[in-house]
Amino acid sequence: METNIHSNNNERLSEKKKRHQAIHLLLGEMDLRTHEDIVLELQNQGIKTSQSTVHRDLEHLGIKKNNDGYFKPSHDVQKKFHLDILYDLLISSDSSTSSNVQTYFIKTEKGKAQQIAFHLEQAFNDIVLKTIIDLDSVLVFADGDEATDEFLEVFEGEDE
Repeated sequence: METNIHSNNNERLSEKKKRHQAIHLLLGEMDLRTHEDIVLELQNQGIKTSQSTVHRDLEHLGIKKNNDGYFKPSHDVQKKFHLDILYDLLISSDSSTSSNVQTYFIKTEKGKAQQIAFHLEQAFNDIVLKTIIDLDSVLVFADGDEATDEFLEVFEGEDE
């Protein structure tokens, strides 16, 4: 029984989060003046809700009517909305970040960029975060905290 209650609470939180996201997107795209307008638009998207729930959602989200009488999220509310989604995505997608990224550019003969990028990634897979190739160039993003002398020598050229 306890598991069932926990499951129901998680389901409600998920529905609430989905509804909040839908409200943000709706108000960003449409000019809506009343709670009922918002309820109708949510129902058009398959989200069943009531006027009182929308009222509570708007209060919880900090969304108020603007000077023209439309419900519009403020810049700060929009920023928080996008940051919340960003953090959820970063956590749920098992993402990683690197705060010390070094960028290197390699100009090559036409047709050689893909080979260079491949071998660079294979030789330094713990350092190279990403390579972007063009016909005659490679852009390398490297973890600056992991860069070794051997890796850096690749970009210094050969000794004469």
